[in-house]
Amino acid sequence: MKKALLIIATLILTSGAYAQTKDVKGFQWGVSYRQEIFNLTNSTASANLSLGYRIDRGNYVGVRSGYIFTGHTYVDADPGTYYFHGIPAVAEYTHYFAIGKAKRTSIIAGTEGGWVFANYYNGFGCTTWDDNRHQVYNTDPVDKTIPCVGIKTGIDFDIADFTHLQFGIILNYVGFGVMAGLTF
Repeated sequence: MKKALLIIATLILTSGAYAQTKDVKGFQWGVSYRQEIFNLTNSTASANLSLGYRIDRGNYVGVRSGYIFTGHTYVDADPGTYYFHGIPAVAEYTHYFAIGKAKRTSIIAGTEGGWVFANYYNGFGCTTWDDNRHQVYNTDPVDKTIPCVGIKTGIDFDIADFTHLQFGIILNYVGFGVMAGLTF
């Protein structure tokens, strides 16, 4: 929780450091924090950077990458909780539906798809059994490439004509999550 609060505070503090013109067409970048839950045993927390192009007031295409700094899951049929770190490589599309006369706030809807390059390792105290039914610790790392495809929706607040604060939910083929971030 402290990491999440630190990331959000950093996002807010850096919001005044860069400016984007009032023209919403052109290069756009953003930083975000995501917390995703895949089922009752799998979850991740990540910090992300998005780079892309705002085609016009309503359409954005880009790529997102970052670092999954907290994750745990069950891997394959091997018993025990595995912890992992990973790097997402995702293409994304977002559409902005402006609200009100001022059009400073928008509902966002989009899609994303790509891969997460993950490195798993077995948690302390988790064991497997060898052929002779002896208990052994399995600490060998496992490298996996995990596909990720999903949709997202949320709200975008224009907080300073050049900085937008976004909150949203993510639905993907294995679960759901929440996100918060800033775009410039």
